[in-house]
Amino acid sequence: MDASMGLCFEDSDFAEPRSRLKGTEEAYVAKRCEQQWFTEEVNSEDSVEILTVLKFRADLAYKLKDFEKAFGHYCSCFLLLPPTNTAMRRDVQESQARCLVNMGRYTEALEIAETLMNGVFNTDHLTCTLNLQVTILDHLGNLPKAISCLQQLISLHPFNPWIWKRLAEFYARAHLAASNQATGSVERNQSDLHLESILTNNATSVEGKERGRQRDLNLFFRSKEISHCCSQAGRGINRTDMDFCRLSLLEVGTKTDLLMCSCASFIRARLLFQLVQPQQASFVLDRNLKAQEEIKEQLRVFRLKDTMESLMAEVMGEDLLPEYIRDEGVADTKSTLALSAFKMPSDSEFKDKWFQKILSLHSC
Repeated sequence: MDASMGLCFEDSDFAEPRSRLKGTEEAYVAKRCEQQWFTEEVNSEDSVEILTVLKFRADLAYKLKDFEKAFGHYCSCFLLLPPTNTAMRRDVQESQARCLVNMGRYTEALEIAETLMNGVFNTDHLTCTLNLQVTILDHLGNLPKAISCLQQLISLHPFNPWIWKRLAEFYARAHLAASNQATGSVERNQSDLHLESILTNNATSVEGKERGRQRDLNLFFRSKEISHCCSQAGRGINRTDMDFCRLSLLEVGTKTDLLMCSCASFIRARLLFQLVQPQQASFVLDRNLKAQEEIKEQLRVFRLKDTMESLMAEVMGEDLLPEYIRDEGVADTKSTLALSAFKMPSDSEFKDKWFQKILSLHSC
């Protein structure tokens, strides 16, 4: 090939690279901030610096559990934020709501959460807002709406075991509350007990089994401190609690349905924990194994029959196949998508998709 075509090498191509002259450059010194530098008086007119200081002060106060002080700083920060900074505005508003929750001002917190819900435009925003609403509704004792929010979260992240486990716990609490509710119909109670006796083990009598399981459930939820239907003193659920929780059987489902949905959700969570377990290590694996032990204990309390547990595992794991999951053994549980590309199912559609086969088992 003709060298005149520009393919020849220049002498400079073979020259050794120029070495840097040692000792002529200043040593790099990383900029350091003094510990809690943001607590000092700010003598600046830079709005960005002022916002940063207020945000850091608020975060520190929240960490120290001084929620009133944190709330004040978050409010001051929010007033200075420009409308165009939507990301930080959402962050600060969520922080305000969480401060209000810790201050016992749940209604105000819920108003902020509803404002955030009206401003979501991707699935990440929706995920954060739904998690916030679940926390607030849980404190308010509104289990039906909290369950509805968790079902929406699962519709966004169907392979997230932690959301399934939390949904199972809420269903279990709803079942416990419904079981303690006076229905005024002995025949209906006996019917529910008969259906549950088909599903569960260790019953010398239907009534004896029911009393034993309710005692175990009360002890379990009080020990885990996850049932806001009971006071810190550990008393049982009374009629006032039930009126406050509004756990109407027509609103959430029958006692037996709640039991079935709780067991199925626990089993789904366990399958997902087992799915990702081989890829985990350290504290992540420890959390996984601890969660599986908790699920095992919760299912033991329900005294679910082995055959029923196997059937539930088969149904709840139908989509856990290679063609349904991604790279590392489980689908991405945190993806940012425009809401226009996602259709949120209703509560009835969610139950039909996930629990219809399960709920039909005891009617066969």
